[in-house]
Amino acid sequence: MPVPVLPEAAKTNSKEGVEAFARYWFQALSYAYETGDTSAIKRTTGPNCVFCNGLQESIGQSWADGKWIVGGRIETPVVAGKPGTGPESRQATVQVIQQQIEIRKADGTLYQEATDASNSGSQLVATFNSDGWMVTDLGLIR
Repeated sequence: MPVPVLPEAAKTNSKEGVEAFARYWFQALSYAYETGDTSAIKRTTGPNCVFCNGLQESIGQSWADGKWIVGGRIETPVVAGKPGTGPESRQATVQVIQQQIEIRKADGTLYQEATDASNSGSQLVATFNSDGWMVTDLGLIR
């Protein structure tokens, strides 16, 4: 499975930049579900993003003690950037389609009931600084 690579477009403080970054971030999240490696989302997520940190913790627990995840792949067919609350902050509304998630125990049996596939909207808030974009908030659109 190829490791997601931050595209050049995601290195600018612009509408296009936050859109490219949001796509990358969700690719990194998908990679984390599929491999257990959360390093890319940790590098690009601020410490105060409660929902983001909860996702990272959940993925870590799902891959602990010989367990693994089957499924969970994420696609983001629609990403729409818009201005944020300040000059260095932007938002992106993202359609997130995620495959069913099964967590398996070391012996291959199901750890818990599978999580259904989903097609939902998320609002990502990111801040741009000398290191690039950083997710500062993430939430589901209900």
